[in-house]
Amino acid sequence: MKKTFLLLFLSSFCFSQTVKDEYYDKFTNPNPNNKFSNYLKENLHQDLLKNIAYPEKSKKIILSFQVNKENIPYRIDINSFRNNELNKSLKKLFKEFSLNNFATKLDTRKKYSLQIISNNGTHNTINCSTVPLEISFPNSKSCDDLDFYDDINYCINKNIRNHFYNSINYNLADSLLTKEEKIILDFKVLIDKNGKLKVTELKTPEIFKKNILEITEKYDTVFVPYMISNKPTNYSYYIKQEFEKGKKPTSNLELDYDFDNIFKPNSTNELANYFKENLTEEDITNANLNRVNDRLKLYFELDVTGKPFKVSTNSRSELLEKKIISLFKKYNLSKSIFKNTHPVNKYYTPIIKYENGSNKVVTNSIMGYSRIPIFPNCKNSLNATMGKNCYNRTIREFFVKKFNAKLASSLGLSPGRKRIFVQFKIDKEGKVTDVKCRAPHPKLKEESIRIIKKLTKASPAIFGDKPAKIGFTLPVTFNVE
Repeated sequence: MKKTFLLLFLSSFCFSQTVKDEYYDKFTNPNPNNKFSNYLKENLHQDLLKNIAYPEKSKKIILSFQVNKENIPYRIDINSFRNNELNKSLKKLFKEFSLNNFATKLDTRKKYSLQIISNNGTHNTINCSTVPLEISFPNSKSCDDLDFYDDINYCINKNIRNHFYNSINYNLADSLLTKEEKIILDFKVLIDKNGKLKVTELKTPEIFKKNILEITEKYDTVFVPYMISNKPTNYSYYIKQEFEKGKKPTSNLELDYDFDNIFKPNSTNELANYFKENLTEEDITNANLNRVNDRLKLYFELDVTGKPFKVSTNSRSELLEKKIISLFKKYNLSKSIFKNTHPVNKYYTPIIKYENGSNKVVTNSIMGYSRIPIFPNCKNSLNATMGKNCYNRTIREFFVKKFNAKLASSLGLSPGRKRIFVQFKIDKEGKVTDVKCRAPHPKLKEESIRIIKKLTKASPAIFGDKPAKIGFTLPVTFNVE
């Protein structure tokens, strides 16, 4: 064992349920000589196939996408975030490749994924799926009116979490003999292949176990199960609640901020009138909104001269997004009201809102804003992007400086790539809290937690004009040779 190299990446935390490599071999007929493979061989620079970093426990590069009601792909993602140039090229080429070549009837309620590149042990090969893998979330009657993949997942997830939140007898905690301030209910439920809800992992005080099992049994909804290329598959949801004796936990399903009351969206302000004059009825009608995803929002930053940049939307239509961004850049922002103009703010406003069964133009009368935590050394950042980069760099450099590099080499770990994931939150006072870690050795876990707990206090994140607690994950990758 010679050396240990540390590579660090920082991102916000999220869960995802991955699809196994063998599903692509079984259901998508990958072929190095099909239409998509030949198209990429002709148009993708071959140097990009060198030194590909694959996801953990995988030797495939996967491209996933969804389609809007115009049958145009959006949310095009690649499963490996470290191959920036490759990912950028693949996304561009995929957008220019006709979906009709796949001979698959596409559905807004499904997510699709394609094997693009595979590794046979010695080299990387363009070996694309002939047909996409089709994925659909569990569904039930209460969410069956929704037309989009992500919205169905949100709706089902929310219904399940609300069921437990409203049904658990939190007063059971009163009989627990513990000096701990917090009671933690940590469990996993799954919708099985038959559409039945079950508890599979239950990490709670003993007194709550029977209660949670009974609640699960009483949940009489029958689901359409999670489907992978029409094959029913188990799908899991992780539920964690923390609360103190005598108190019910705060639901994390809804944001605890009244954004509308603060930023006052309506259809009669200057910005709304400008978009009503310049968007067509077809634009507004075809905004792909519904009761769950009820707003098409626009986001932007301001440079030192007050001009907007990094303008984006959450639109499911790239054409509509481009039109809205183009119009916004021509708008005179001096007509808008900004309640707070901190240079690290990121601003937002709805543009189109779904209300009472139809879409209409609605924008904020006061420009909405949010802000990430700011460490003292980042206070001179000139915009949100600089602030975010400084935040990430501060944590990265602090971790590298404080981490005991000799430790990883002395633990007898097997050669190869290892990963540490440190989860933490920065609370409403800017202090690091709730630090947790997943690591290949207990001493690495202990060391990582020790370091993150020593981070300098920051100015807290801001959401809806109020300080907010916000969570992050620090992924650490190192090679043991």
